[in-house]
Amino acid sequence: MRHTIAFAMLMILGTAASAADRVFVEGIVVRVNDRVLTTADIRQRISERSGETGKPVPITAYPDLIQEAADELCMLERVAELKLEISNEEVTAAVQQVRESNHIPDDAAFEQMLKSMGMTMDTLKARLRDTLLIQRLLRRELGDLPLTEEELRQRYQKEKDQFMIGERVHLEHYLLSVSADRSDLEAKLAAARRLVAAARASGDFLGLVQQEVKAGHGTGGDLGLVLVADLRPEVRGVVDKLKPGEVADPFVTSNGVQTGRLVKRIPPTVKPFEEVEDELRRKEMDERYRAHLAAVVTELKKRYLVETHPELMVPAK
Repeated sequence: MRHTIAFAMLMILGTAASAADRVFVEGIVVRVNDRVLTTADIRQRISERSGETGKPVPITAYPDLIQEAADELCMLERVAELKLEISNEEVTAAVQQVRESNHIPDDAAFEQMLKSMGMTMDTLKARLRDTLLIQRLLRRELGDLPLTEEELRQRYQKEKDQFMIGERVHLEHYLLSVSADRSDLEAKLAAARRLVAAARASGDFLGLVQQEVKAGHGTGGDLGLVLVADLRPEVRGVVDKLKPGEVADPFVTSNGVQTGRLVKRIPPTVKPFEEVEDELRRKEMDERYRAHLAAVVTELKKRYLVETHPELMVPAK
């Protein structure tokens, strides 16, 4: 199960290890002034990232992860210069937010989640404190990034293809299950044909289906709007031939004997701006945020002693 421990667009943060403790027994992979991360620290980050995503971190991703770590240490160094602080109450609230966002029911389950990620509660609190400190720093350094509706509409026009909704159909359906040996297939087909004939005569397919379902003869009802692309191929083939209001002849699928009525067909369309405005805003703000963040970190790297040694994380051959 994937667990997310992130706020805004920040990645999981690490706490700098003490150089005095391990510098002689482990390679220093990242140094920013006196802050260092050793091979053990980076391995821990890799383990946590793997636990968060639910899959191993490929070696090819190590350089980017190490660069992220260097950027974070630069920002934490700036935090220390400015003497920014985060209260214990803010950290506690952040822990609760992590728990709620991951729908963790109790303390035991929360501890198990952290264990699966190679973390302890103290480690989590340290990560969250660093995250909150960096957020505070960025609010101070970046300020507001204003965004107008007109700018969002311009982006919407450029990216309309990303907001396409495929062809949809409004369907009502009826299903008669068939025994494993299919000995009752013909009987079920005959029952479905009778229902189809009655529905075509009365014009009340859904009403007849509801009667059959209530009598325990089958299952079905109103499926509402369904993407044609999401239908199983054998169902899609039948639906493609129907006109609105038509009832399909019974057909056999792996689920049994089926039939259905096409209520209406909606051609491919673009989601209205109002439906995607929030998504557009998040994407635009994220891009602006990242661009400004890169500029801040670039300036900090000019002032600080910054070293990275990703080669130390390459397994020996």
